[in-house]
Amino acid sequence: MSGNHGGDIDKALALVAAAKEAGVDAIKLQTYRPDTITVKGKDDRFLLKTGLWKGRNLHDLYADAMTPWDWHPRIAEEARKHGLVCFSSPFDESAVEFLEDAIDPPLYKVASFEMNHFPMLEKIGTTGKPVLASIGVCQKRDIDRAIEVLTKSGCPEVILLHCVSEYPANPKDFCLQHMPKLKKDFGTWYGLSDHSMGHLLAVASTALGARVIEKHLCLDRCESSIDGGFSMLPTEFADLVEAVHTTHLAISGKQIPQQPAFFKRSILVSSPVKAGDRLTPENLRVARPGDGLCPSLWPEVLNGYATRDLPVGHPLADEDFTQ
Repeated sequence: MSGNHGGDIDKALALVAAAKEAGVDAIKLQTYRPDTITVKGKDDRFLLKTGLWKGRNLHDLYADAMTPWDWHPRIAEEARKHGLVCFSSPFDESAVEFLEDAIDPPLYKVASFEMNHFPMLEKIGTTGKPVLASIGVCQKRDIDRAIEVLTKSGCPEVILLHCVSEYPANPKDFCLQHMPKLKKDFGTWYGLSDHSMGHLLAVASTALGARVIEKHLCLDRCESSIDGGFSMLPTEFADLVEAVHTTHLAISGKQIPQQPAFFKRSILVSSPVKAGDRLTPENLRVARPGDGLCPSLWPEVLNGYATRDLPVGHPLADEDFTQ
């Protein structure tokens, strides 16, 4: 959901309903206040110079984008009513404490930029809940250290989310071929936190073994939907869900045993054969259907002698001839 509620609780609840209608499994909030994520710096270091929010001061941007904490229980209840999992990305220790008391989420998400927030990681670990962790701006040593802090604090499982921390992200920057290496390098399952447009990268990631797809949802792309520039509308999200589920089904389902190959070739009688007749290319043919002897036996069959009368179309069998 991020800040796409635009500061309107009714819009936030409508986003939950839209998520359910689109077919998602879970909805994620972001839990912070401006003063828990930045400070009121006024110099240029606190001014965004590129991207979707160019020209915005960090503290002001987060004040507009935050989800009010007193909304969390109501949003979580709405999610439960729709059969959705509701969880959040906290941005400091106080947010973790609040979430435990307010909505008791079954898991947590750690944003890529928070992977070095070790006091918060320790706090999350003590909840004993699994964690999704984006790694967009992280080096290997950062990921190793974050996983170590989480697991030593009590986190039972970490799933790493491949991510490009650009808004919107350009597909050419994703290098999805590296995703399967995450399991080898870190011993975790992996997924995709996707800020690109459309659902093609989510489908490609699913084919590469992703277990989680995170994507932003919006009801509209007006100015108040602060992440609307890289979020999906409900109809687009429904297409994403269908495409991802179909892809997962296609790559993970058990292969159905094939029926006898009717349209394969086999050795059939092509002209009437009497008992004792020699079998030759004039009275046999490699043809369909595939219920006769395999064509690989053609040299062995030729010049044999029929042991009985054989009508046209008869599928030749071992007992039908002798040498």
